[in-house]
Amino acid sequence: MATNYQDKKNGLIELMRFLMSLWVAYFHGFLGVVPEKFNGVNVSVDFFFIISGLFFLKSVEKHRDKPFFKGAFCVVWDRAKRLIVPLIIAALSILTCNIVFPMSFNGFNWPLSFLWFFATQYSLLPLFYLIYKKIKTRAMLNLVCVIIVCISFSLFRLEITMFNPFFRTPGMIALGILISQIPKIKIKLNNEKMSERVSMIINVVGLVLSMSAFIYLASLPGYEIWNLHLSCVVVCPFVAYFMNSIPVRSKLFNFFGELSLYIYLGQCPALLCHYIMGGSIQDQFASMCIFAFALFVINRIINSKKRAKAQ
Repeated sequence: MATNYQDKKNGLIELMRFLMSLWVAYFHGFLGVVPEKFNGVNVSVDFFFIISGLFFLKSVEKHRDKPFFKGAFCVVWDRAKRLIVPLIIAALSILTCNIVFPMSFNGFNWPLSFLWFFATQYSLLPLFYLIYKKIKTRAMLNLVCVIIVCISFSLFRLEITMFNPFFRTPGMIALGILISQIPKIKIKLNNEKMSERVSMIINVVGLVLSMSAFIYLASLPGYEIWNLHLSCVVVCPFVAYFMNSIPVRSKLFNFFGELSLYIYLGQCPALLCHYIMGGSIQDQFASMCIFAFALFVINRIINSKKRAKAQ
């Protein structure tokens, strides 16, 4: 069954997840190979939240009939159990950073921020599940998602706190949920094969245009709120929509997508090495790669043993 699930993944989205994880590593300072002008707003993590929302309805449907809070717990556990050991190792690394090497920047705990993506996801997704379970119709769910998007980006626009990403992330998940319900472009002609080709051409052109806009906005120097809003609310959703509409199947891309989570988690023990050894954070790029691959291998072994026991 695991193999079938892998085969059903969208290769383009998995590849994009991998590239976004590298972008996160770049903004965290591990990568110094990208030109300095490529310092636009960081929408890489936002893209991950859009993808979480994109597959939200499909992933929680099996828990829809469960009791209120048990279903919410299952939503979290379904995601956490696949990465439980890497998550523990990453959390312990960050905890050690805070105990032994207490670091902060203008009152902001930088080491602890490495795990905010998972902490936020594991708290927001069950919240959306509870909303989904309470609301009876998809129309009402979509209305709530639109309201969440408006509130989320309005609060961010006000810049009332330094933790701006926490105000964006509910909006990104809500956007992903809305995108997942937009019908895929399918042109109907008398010739079925021609219809498929025309539909594919439209989706490919849409992806190229949206990706071009994404790269352009990312390459703009400096930090501009209009840039972030345009990237998050318009460009990223278009990229996710057209990627999801193009059925690319690739085991290699699936592997890259799986590795993206370990690249993110591998930064935590690499950050601990940085504090222990000193020097530039870029010096820990090799250790980050080693930790990411090690966590990947450890998790594969653990999960394979679990499957063997289940059989």
